[in-house]
Amino acid sequence: MNTTKILYYLSIAIGLLIVIAIFYGFWQALQTNPKDPWSIFPISQFFMSAHSIVFAIGAIIWILGTIIFLLEIAGYTITSKGLAKNRMGIGDWSVIDIALVALSAAVYGGLLAATAPITIVPGFTWLRPANSLAPLFGMFFGIPGAVGVAIGNLLADILAGYFGVGSIGGFIGNFLIAYIPYKFVRDHSFSNASSIGEFYIWGVIVQAFVSALYICWWLDIMQNVVGLPLFVIWAIIATSILINNITVNAVLSPILGVILFPIVKSRGLYWKDRVQPQASTLSK
Repeated sequence: MNTTKILYYLSIAIGLLIVIAIFYGFWQALQTNPKDPWSIFPISQFFMSAHSIVFAIGAIIWILGTIIFLLEIAGYTITSKGLAKNRMGIGDWSVIDIALVALSAAVYGGLLAATAPITIVPGFTWLRPANSLAPLFGMFFGIPGAVGVAIGNLLADILAGYFGVGSIGGFIGNFLIAYIPYKFVRDHSFSNASSIGEFYIWGVIVQAFVSALYICWWLDIMQNVVGLPLFVIWAIIATSILINNITVNAVLSPILGVILFPIVKSRGLYWKDRVQPQASTLSK
């Protein structure tokens, strides 16, 4: 077994261990303080104790994430050689691309809304197993899928009565959940160690931190408008986003990916099969 495969298997193992550690840590906190487990949950304590650092990193992520979103929908992408045309911006969308935006938005938004009654912070976040589909829509459908995820989250906010200022952060924050694995996972098939290993790096761990910091930095900046104390924003909402995205994506996404990728590809919907060869190169 070569070094690359070892690293990918290690990524998978680390991702699953993180899931186990999260569940065990929260269970311990719940046993110790059932009325307020967030106050002693290690991840919540980290966000609060390192608030100034987390806030600064969140500001950088918010600026870069917003710029990337605007560039990608305008038809440009950042590569190792600089700015390049991605041929997947709104102006280049075909009827199929528009249909995939609608499909992603309807499925993602509908499934999110279905679990909205399982509330974590009323009006702001809830249990979201449907998040496992977000990276898949980005990886399988490209930018149209990522935009569909963003729209779907907005629709879920509206349908579930969660729509507000925070939804602005959630719009691009959910776009990034789909965009990061689309951009950085090279093999989207989930058929080998490298594909799954890369997904655990980008589609499980990195996207979870990026989306949590993007959304909660926005809530922090808009604190006077949304009316939430910093403890709720960082100790509860940021931690909830992190837990939701890491756990459901580590467990459910690879299973769904193995099942859905052959179906998507066989029907000619996979984004790499729908763009010109040079576009596939430029977008990576």
